Amino acid sequence: MRVLFVPREDGNRVFGGDVIQMEATARELRALGDQVEIASIERARENDFDVVHLWTSLHLPDSLERQLDALKPIRDRVRVVLSPIWAPHHTLRWMHAARRWLFESTPDRGALDIENARDILEQIARRSVNITVDGVTLTAWTAHPSTAACRGVLARVDAILPNSWMELAAIFTYLGDFCEHAVVPNAVDATLFASGDSSAVPDELRTTPFALMSARFDARKQQDFVLLALKHTEYPLVFVGDATDPEIFARFRELGARRKAPVYYYPAIPQQQLRHLYAAARVHLLPSLFESPGLSSLEALLADTAIVVGNLGFESEYFGEAAYYCDPCDAWSILRATQRAWNRYERDAPLRARARARIVEEFTWAAAAKATRRAYERALEG
Repeated sequence: MRVLFVPREDGNRVFGGDVIQMEATARELRALGDQVEIASIERARENDFDVVHLWTSLHLPDSLERQLDALKPIRDRVRVVLSPIWAPHHTLRWMHAARRWLFESTPDRGALDIENARDILEQIARRSVNITVDGVTLTAWTAHPSTAACRGVLARVDAILPNSWMELAAIFTYLGDFCEHAVVPNAVDATLFASGDSSAVPDELRTTPFALMSARFDARKQQDFVLLALKHTEYPLVFVGDATDPEIFARFRELGARRKAPVYYYPAIPQQQLRHLYAAARVHLLPSLFESPGLSSLEALLADTAIVVGNLGFESEYFGEAAYYCDPCDAWSILRATQRAWNRYERDAPLRARARARIVEEFTWAAAAKATRRAYERALEG
């Protein structure tokens, strides 16, 4: 089978879990004997591919429309499959505006904490505030303006491969049932991330336990809000990831400079090095507005790190009782979940052990590739 993998348009500049998933799936499909090429959409017209697999998130429907338009001349002889990497994102738009309102409430952003910003934070946690953006009044449940465009994309592909049954259910609920589908769980390299060395970390991290957050800086991961919620905790906080959103990164820097306990920042580092940070961390934080499920959470759990995740996405299908869940719009919820993860680390070791065994057995790249290949075969039969 000849397959073209088409990454998102900025995939060569902005690294993320989708790139890891795409490259690992390509590697395993090649091991199964398939011919897989990773290239831009223009390559589809230069070779006789059986399947074109789009790896751009459905959250970027305009980009997907451009890719689908480029396929029009050959659409009758190729099957198009999409990994949607999608979740309902009305909260994302509203929360982005709410955080901006929060940080613009004072000229001294670095001084903000959950006590002096209590009134605003409580309104955000209750979703009781309406915010006007570009002349549109948003609530936490206002439909995202790209919803119709997302439906248009789904109507133009042959099959979608969501990463969980919860993601598929959300697509059906918010967008509709437009095409064939097959759930392909995300995966992780168990051998790599279970072999980290807690001593192979920077000198400043060797002497005391710390909490870690590994993710690029953006509105969905909301490192600024996470740091605000944990500003008065006493343990070091370590953040790893590209500063892709300058606004969020600037707020993060200002808050971190005023925190009594240390805050360390490292740009994105290779997975070979990242595994050592996971092994040394006591808690990993990823209280995103949605994840499916968040590769760094899978990686951290393999290193026996307690994980804190959000409750608005599809994390629970992967982690069950092994994660500490929080409302990512509620600063106190983030704080409580992190404190529980920190304080119950030894007590909850059996939960993490059972979760690791499940990850090793079920969430492998080989299994993901086989599920992907079965989906291709069904699409070609249709």
